[in-house]
Amino acid sequence: MFGIKKMTGKKENDPKKVFWNWFIKHEHRFKKVNGTDEAHDFLNELIEQINPFNPWLKALAGPYDDDRYELIITADGDIALFCKVEELVAAAPAIKGWIVTAHKPPIGSDTMSIEMHGYTFGGSNLQFYPVTDPNYPDEINIVLVHPDFNKDEEDNFLSGCQIYIQNAMGELNTATLIDSMDVRGLPEASEAIELIPMSKLNDYLVWREKEFVEKYATLDVKRPAESWGVLEANAGDENKPMLAVIDAGFKDWEYRSAYPWLAQVDIEFEGNEDGMPEKKAMEEMQQLEDDILQLLERLPSTFLMGHDTHDGLRSIYFYTDQFNEVATIINHYLESRSWDYKIVFHIRKDKYWKAMDYFFNATEREEDEDDDDQEDEE
Repeated sequence: MFGIKKMTGKKENDPKKVFWNWFIKHEHRFKKVNGTDEAHDFLNELIEQINPFNPWLKALAGPYDDDRYELIITADGDIALFCKVEELVAAAPAIKGWIVTAHKPPIGSDTMSIEMHGYTFGGSNLQFYPVTDPNYPDEINIVLVHPDFNKDEEDNFLSGCQIYIQNAMGELNTATLIDSMDVRGLPEASEAIELIPMSKLNDYLVWREKEFVEKYATLDVKRPAESWGVLEANAGDENKPMLAVIDAGFKDWEYRSAYPWLAQVDIEFEGNEDGMPEKKAMEEMQQLEDDILQLLERLPSTFLMGHDTHDGLRSIYFYTDQFNEVATIINHYLESRSWDYKIVFHIRKDKYWKAMDYFFNATEREEDEDDDDQEDEE
C-alpha cells in the first residue's frame, strides 16, 4: 500500500534525476558482484536511493543477454504504485549496457518454476481450472492445483502460487487480469473437474478479458442520478459510532462492472473518545476529498461513492475504469503538500462493488423501516 506519514513538499532536486545520476555512477559495481551475496547488498543500497522518490518501490537486476544487464523497477503488485514505477522508468536516461524495465516482466508459465517453503511451484506440477459464479459472471477466478497441497500449509502454498504466477504472467497481467486466486490439491475423480495445463493460462485470461472489454465497450453508459444519504451506526468491537455519506444512486446500477477499480484513500486522525474527528480535522479531511474530486473531474468515468468515518479513520471511495490515471492524479496530489495525518492510498479490483454492500444494504434497511413507519401511520 502507498502511505504518507508526513511529507515536506517538493525537494529542491528532482529525486528521479538524483536516483538515475547515482545509478550511472555506481552501476559498474553490480556487474562486478552479480551472482554473489554482495549483489543483494547493492540492490538494498539502490532501493535506498529510490526512497526519496517513493519509499515503497523495489528493484531487481540481473543479466539480460550476453552484452546487457536489466534493471527492473517494481511495486510488488501494488496497483496504486504502478504509475510511480512507470514515472521513474520514463525518466531513465540511456545507460550503456543496461535495459530498464517497468514491472516484473512475464517469463512464461510453462518455462519457469520457483522453490519456496520446501516445495516446487511451476508449469511441470501445477494445473488450474476456472471457477464461475452466475451471480458475478464477469469475475475471473482461478484455482491452482498443486499435487503436494495440504491444508495445514495453505498459506505457504498460496504465497508460492502467487509469486510463481506473478513471475510467469508478469506483474501487470497478474494484477489486472485475475480477480481472485486460490490453491488446492488434486480433485477426486467424482468431482469431474477438468484440469488445464499452466501453458494455457495466458490464453484463458486474455480471452476472458477480451470478452469483458467487448461487453461494455459499445454500451451507452450513463451514470445514475445522485442520491446522497447519511448513514449512522455503531460498529467494531467497541461499538463506536460510524458516520457514512454514500451515493445510493449506484445501488441498483447494472453497469458497475464496467468500472471495476476501487480507489480508496484512508486518513488516520486523532479522534475524540468516540473516535470521531474534531471540527478542524473534519474540515481538513473534507477539503482533501473536495480537492481530489476536483482533480478527478477530468476523468468522467470516475465516480465518487462517498466516505465513512469510524474510530479514527476516514475512508474515501472512488470507482473508475482508469486505475492508472486515477493513481497518477491522487499520488501527485498527496505528494504535493505536507500532512498532519497518516494517509494510505490503495487501489484494488472490485468488479461488483462488493466493498459497498454494507452501505447499500444499510440503505435498503433504512428504506424498509421508513416504509414500515409509513404503514403504521396509515
